Amino acid sequence: MFGPVYERAAERHPDIVFGEVDTEAQPTVTGAFRISSIPTLVAVRDRTLLYSQPGTLPLRALEELIAGIRAADMEDMRRKAAGSAGAN
Repeated sequence: MFGPVYERAAERHPDIVFGEVDTEAQPTVTGAFRISSIPTLVAVRDRTLLYSQPGTLPLRALEELIAGIRAADMEDMRRKAAGSAGAN
């Protein structure tokens, strides 16, 4: 169901790496991203996790997510991530 939406977004954004993970064959990746249900959409930019949610999105919502990730202030995101890590 999500496949055509995902493929369309990948075609519209050739500068973004779109990938799929076989969760059974790649348990290390599955664990690292805490994937517990399929599908789970994960977005990483500059080695920083910006989005991880199970479920699917309609194309419009996926496009909005992509725009938000492109617009993200990565310095601010790294500061927030460092602050969260220090709180644990």
